[in-house]
Amino acid sequence: MVETAKHPRKLSKRFKRALAVLFALFFAISAGLIIYSRKIEPMVSARIKEAIYTATDGLYTISFSEIHLNPFTGTVRLDDIRFTANESVYFLMRKKGIQPTHIYTIAVKSLALKHIHPIKVYFNKDLEIKTVHIDNPIIQVSYRYPKNEKAEPEDKRTAWQRLSKYLKSIKIGEIVFDNIDFQYTDWSLGKPEIDGVKNMSVRIEDLLIDSLSQNDKSRFYFTKEIFVRVRKHEYLSRDKMYTILFDDLKISTSHRYAWAKGIQIIPRYGEMEYSKFLPTRKAQYKVDLNEVLLSNIDIKRLTDKRQLRATSLNFMNADASIFMDKSKARPTYDRGWHFPQLALKRLRLNTLIDTVNVFNSSISYREYDPQTARAGKIFFNNVNGSVYNFTNDTLTLKKKKWIRARCTSRLFGKARLDFSMNFNLASEKEEYNYSGSLDSMNAKHFNQLSRPLALLKINSGKISKVNFSVNADYRKSSGKLLMYYRGLNIGLLRIDSGKVIHTQMLRSLVANNLLLKEANPSIGEKPRIGYINYTRPDSIAFFGSIWQSLYSGLRETMGLTPGREKKLKDQFKSLTNQNSNKGKLRKLKRSLRRQASKK
Repeated sequence: MVETAKHPRKLSKRFKRALAVLFALFFAISAGLIIYSRKIEPMVSARIKEAIYTATDGLYTISFSEIHLNPFTGTVRLDDIRFTANESVYFLMRKKGIQPTHIYTIAVKSLALKHIHPIKVYFNKDLEIKTVHIDNPIIQVSYRYPKNEKAEPEDKRTAWQRLSKYLKSIKIGEIVFDNIDFQYTDWSLGKPEIDGVKNMSVRIEDLLIDSLSQNDKSRFYFTKEIFVRVRKHEYLSRDKMYTILFDDLKISTSHRYAWAKGIQIIPRYGEMEYSKFLPTRKAQYKVDLNEVLLSNIDIKRLTDKRQLRATSLNFMNADASIFMDKSKARPTYDRGWHFPQLALKRLRLNTLIDTVNVFNSSISYREYDPQTARAGKIFFNNVNGSVYNFTNDTLTLKKKKWIRARCTSRLFGKARLDFSMNFNLASEKEEYNYSGSLDSMNAKHFNQLSRPLALLKINSGKISKVNFSVNADYRKSSGKLLMYYRGLNIGLLRIDSGKVIHTQMLRSLVANNLLLKEANPSIGEKPRIGYINYTRPDSIAFFGSIWQSLYSGLRETMGLTPGREKKLKDQFKSLTNQNSNKGKLRKLKRSLRRQASKK
């Protein structure tokens, strides 16, 4: 069989002509689209600027160096975008009382909007975008003056009604801002206070502006969700004495919470070095907070009216340490200024939180005494408590004027302490009250506090129960304290020029046998009640006032009444200062030792 050679089939002239026409048509359409897109770029640019200006009542303008339309990919790219407020328009709004609470300035180097089909948008007026991703924007937010809620704007149209001339609807699936350089400026006091973060990210989900979304109460400013996250942020306190940092911060508008983890307040200087920078004594704080959660926040009210409303604020696994160097002079001002209820009233943010909870936390207080060159310490472990009706809102306080707190803890990590405190925020005298009870514990645990600060050593003693109740105001405290105890024995100490501590044997014998009561109740007697009547001087702060009040009741329940103490001190002084009384003094020592040995 003979094979014949195969020859390639030639294209017909008719097919070639059709193909040429198709190519010519394609290039003509492409060229037309390119030319058309170039022609409508200025028109689109003008429409964008006009839409922003109209939607914000002339308050904001948008500018960009260039706009690029790609009809083939449906992409719009804007370069060097700046979104700024017109100050003259803002001040006109302020005169009418219709100004917004916050002013925004946004700068973006480049923004690409993909798959939006600008021609479709231009003719059909429907803008739909799946994702917008913006890197490294600069966002500045400025708080000026609160809006007058009674004032009504001249133009009562909604945002959609203002934009409907240009677009029927705007739908964006997701907007992502990464690596935001964010700055917040508070002008409410006239002088600007500036805070900022450098590594913020924001994700906005399901942005929809149309005729129905404006009435959708599940949306926050036309969105289903705005999620804010800041990681590893660190900054200095305003006085430059502390470093404040946190590992993670999350805020969600749909779930209405703010959550932070790994919060720390770290002194920049050591305990003794810290006071060198201060003219008078001031406590140094160190805080390590594992987790904090603010729940059910009214986000709209917070942003619009700058009023915080939430159901709960939870602090979990907090460790707070306080140190005081007493080598510095006391402040000359009235330290009652720092009372907690006064500090809450001064808080600039109008606040109402139903319940503030503290879980599994600890608090310690250390105080350095230059006379003994030692520091005393008291600490509370397993602190769990709640504060109810935490507010400084005047309207709320007219209905519920009391803030109430309840907590439990372990004093020195040993005995259970139950404590409650109530503040009357409507009181002109700053009335408050507190009460509590302490379970049984070994009195020797108090040596951590009494030995370095009071030069008093507790040799033995068993506390069975302590109950106390006090009513107080800005100046005065009154109440009673009852401590059941037995086997109390103390040693009075002195310190020499080399800061070495020694026991004063004679004074200790006198104190144990003539001054202190060994037990309460004493055999055959009723329990002794310590009555509290204390007046706070300017030099004593809030917690110092509580301690002095309780201490005055504690002394009485141990038999240390002021009159009895003064009488014994005078007798002891007369014996020790006269040489002719040496024999009496020796007899007294022997008598006291015999009494002590019989106990």
